[in-house]
Amino acid sequence: MPPIPQRRQQFGRWHAAFSAELLDRRIRVNTLTPGPIDTPVFHTVTGSDEEANAMKEAMGNFTPVKRVGTSDEIAAAAVYMASDDSRFMLGAEILLDGGLRDL
Repeated sequence: MPPIPQRRQQFGRWHAAFSAELLDRRIRVNTLTPGPIDTPVFHTVTGSDEEANAMKEAMGNFTPVKRVGTSDEIAAAAVYMASDDSRFMLGAEILLDGGLRDL
């Protein structure tokens, strides 16, 4: 089995491969890739509100924008991708991670 970064690279462009495969059927495949997002998961994996907030702050500080994203930010991107406004978008990725991957 290849190392994890190599496996991620192999899997990472699946949306482009599917888009090429489904192009003649007029099916577009794009990907929404979130980074750390403020969701209830912080409370389910910690024992208190204080621990949850500390975890969110720590994860936020790890991103270049120094915060976690919001569900509204993810929803806005999903609505765009589902709308006719994205009809020229094909085999693409919207990366909503506060610059975590690329900066």
